[in-house]
Amino acid sequence: MLKRILILGLILLNSSFVISHSSLAADPVRLERLEMKKDRGYDYLDVYTSGWSDARGLLLENKLYIDFPGAVLDRKFELAKRKLARVGTVRVAQKDPRTVRVTVTLKREIDYDLVNVFGRNKTVIELGDRQNGDTKRQLAWESKFARKKAAALKPLKLAPAAAPADRTLKHRVIVLDPGHGGDDPGAVGRGGRPEKELTLLTAQACAARLRAAGATVYLTRHEDRRNNLRDVVNFANRVGADIFLCIHYNSSDSPGVAGSETYYCNPVSRRFAETMHETIVRGLRRKDRGLHRVGFYTIRYTRMPGVLIEPVYLSNDAEYNLADSAAFREKLADSLAKGVKQYFRNKFR
Repeated sequence: MLKRILILGLILLNSSFVISHSSLAADPVRLERLEMKKDRGYDYLDVYTSGWSDARGLLLENKLYIDFPGAVLDRKFELAKRKLARVGTVRVAQKDPRTVRVTVTLKREIDYDLVNVFGRNKTVIELGDRQNGDTKRQLAWESKFARKKAAALKPLKLAPAAAPADRTLKHRVIVLDPGHGGDDPGAVGRGGRPEKELTLLTAQACAARLRAAGATVYLTRHEDRRNNLRDVVNFANRVGADIFLCIHYNSSDSPGVAGSETYYCNPVSRRFAETMHETIVRGLRRKDRGLHRVGFYTIRYTRMPGVLIEPVYLSNDAEYNLADSAAFREKLADSLAKGVKQYFRNKFR
């Protein structure tokens, strides 16, 4: 159903219904009505507006946020409620003078799709049950390798750039942990390139950007070797890192599963995790698979804010091809650096 709506929106985009950007920006769009529906096993939220608004979603644990930029809440706004399997409550409010936010409290884990139907002044949010919603694969890997002996840790310290492009991260100490390595290849996509190579390349690209902003960066590995997870945690705690960022790529037994996920464990990490997830989702523009709280070893036992990212699925052919692309990894590194800088900018406001 959602695909048919998307096709209709594209047809209308190329028809006489098209409105110039200048007219769209003239006055704020009014959010007029929200209808709750269900059809063929899915739940739907249909949002009607007085004009075009490029709505964006963000899934943070048990809440789904849909923001409508350039919009105000109509004085006669209507909420047509209906009992849905996945939706607990729906709240609609003015987030700021030109953004309306729809907050959906969820009853269970979901996947969602969002389509802005151009020419119909309508946004459709489709909610279905989460695919591949467990973390058994990663936890099984941790169980195998957490206590397995490894060679002594050989972290690489990277000093701030001599003339940093900006000073947002001056005096900050950041530990980047590229997942897997050595006799642990991690996930392997159809093209044959192992996760351990991709995590290291991504961490190196991210480190360059963080150093350029004034940070001291430690890589827990800078070559093809496996580290003991306990050693990684002890090192990050010992150097007194301000944040800890663990980089992985995802995998599933279902090749159709795709998208970006972010994990944290301790409450001190929640705000950092929210910031990182949003910048990754906005930067990569992949399916938003959500922020989740899971007790993965490194982010559970590090004492500073810590996040584990899974930007795309190597088991999905299209996303494997992205991960195998240097251009995509550069884009990912840009998003990671942007998220880190945003976190520290907001921390002391």
